[in-house]
Amino acid sequence: MANATRSRGPRISDLTGRWEYLRWEIVYPDGSITHPFGEGASGTLLYTTDGGMSANIMAGARPLLSKANPRAASVPERARAFDGYFGYAGRWSIQGGEVAHEVTVALNPALVGSVQWRKATLRGRTLTLSVEEPVADGVRLHRLVWQRPRRTTALRRPAALSRTTAPRRTAQRRKAKR
Repeated sequence: MANATRSRGPRISDLTGRWEYLRWEIVYPDGSITHPFGEGASGTLLYTTDGGMSANIMAGARPLLSKANPRAASVPERARAFDGYFGYAGRWSIQGGEVAHEVTVALNPALVGSVQWRKATLRGRTLTLSVEEPVADGVRLHRLVWQRPRRTTALRRPAALSRTTAPRRTAQRRKAKR
């Protein structure tokens, strides 16, 4: 009899859909552990049925920029915003029990064109993606932990986009183009 909480290699159908960020741990050779985005971080991992993927994580309590247009903000403010966010998207596949993320767009330009390999472990609704990174004094382990959300109901359409106002807005746009 299969045990739903038993760890096993993932299948495409196991991973397809939306995952919510729980934590990112980095385990160093000396055994110490850090969390790059601290407490209160949030994120979303998406795997689509047609092979698309997107991973986004942001630190909690990120300060707002002083200007509405990010390009008008100071260089230090933009650097802090960059440091508090991680994201990339592209194609995904499973090969030999590992997930391959073929990066086509990323906040960090150095990731574009790379393939990010992740060992995937699935336990019930929890997905852990891990990778070992060589460092000067050994190897550090990155563990990103995601959870399948329980709520899967569709969001309600805001009143501004309701069916009664949408045709009127379309007609207004057509008039404005004339």
